[in-house]
Amino acid sequence: MRIVHTCLRYPPSTGGVETYVQELVERTRNINEGRDVRVLTSKMRMHSPIEELNPELLLNDPPYVQRLHHLKTPLLSYPRLQALRYYLTHHKPDILHGYSFWYQPADVTARYAREHAVPFIFHPMYYENKTRQKKTWQLYKKYIGRKTFEAADVVVVISPFEQKLIEAACFPVKRFEVIPPGVDVDEFERPRINPFLKRKIRGTILLTVSRLSPGKGLEDLIQVLPTVRRQIPDIQLVVVGEDFGLLEQLRVLARRIGVDSSIHFLGKLSREELIGAYQQATIFIHPSYYEAFGIVIAEAQAAGTPIIARDTAAIPFVTAPMYQEMLFSSSEQLVRNIMDTLAKDTMGRELDARKAKDFVAINFSWDTSVNKIISLYDDLRKSH
Repeated sequence: MRIVHTCLRYPPSTGGVETYVQELVERTRNINEGRDVRVLTSKMRMHSPIEELNPELLLNDPPYVQRLHHLKTPLLSYPRLQALRYYLTHHKPDILHGYSFWYQPADVTARYAREHAVPFIFHPMYYENKTRQKKTWQLYKKYIGRKTFEAADVVVVISPFEQKLIEAACFPVKRFEVIPPGVDVDEFERPRINPFLKRKIRGTILLTVSRLSPGKGLEDLIQVLPTVRRQIPDIQLVVVGEDFGLLEQLRVLARRIGVDSSIHFLGKLSREELIGAYQQATIFIHPSYYEAFGIVIAEAQAAGTPIIARDTAAIPFVTAPMYQEMLFSSSEQLVRNIMDTLAKDTMGRELDARKAKDFVAINFSWDTSVNKIISLYDDLRKSH
């Protein structure tokens, strides 16, 4: 069985979608069990504006990942993978996966699947925001995006929240399957070296992990720091993640409100250091305004770190019950939640951490997610 995934970007490009695709590919690819998995993608690190990955990072690409050239679409953020249809034909797929609503790889894959009667699984990673209310987007939604949904044998969503958004938009969906990203809880059991100490960062550490881009709420987190610092003088905010155009603005904001000495932008960390950061942080805070899932929340809980996150989108779905009361909707709530978490005794924090780890292990296991995908393959092969 040859399974072909098409996506706009793929690791080492950073992002939740990119990581999700990579995990599904690597965990389902098994030649001995008859699953030959391929990936058609681009060389892009980011697409708005377009920026390519460092070529040296692509030297370790596995042989089943093929990166196509890309073209801009005039006036639209809709990069196109050149000769995608040709390479789909070349690989002779038995199953097709397309990712991300509004992007050309999924749209082309959907039409190819319909024309050639190939089973098609669509992972829309669907969301709506102000940009997607514009006329251009609405026209795409009506005339192109709708047909992509229509061509899908199965629409895979990563949270019930995403499914509700799609249902509210009245897209034609034959079958939904909820298959969230997974977390290897065992990966977080082994203690890692403290990445803060080597950078001489000491004190009460608030950690946030995300791309530095609009919509992640990082400005809100920085703006409450003066209030928190008046009560907790040794507070330190550590921001982990690649810059997607927002870093300088965040630095200017920190200097303007006088907290630049308490903020540390570490960029992208290795997996070892990232796990160490989760483990050693005092509190993990996720101020993002939108998440279709929120894998960093699940990972921080697997590491045993107290969670504070914005009460929006799919974030409550990923947050363990004992941290639900720490979800916030305003800056005042955020400050109060930070102080309440710090006031909790050590025994209470440890008990919450154990319960949160169990919650992640039960609800967000890669084994469960991968088994669902493999069952879909079997179902679709039998029905076509």
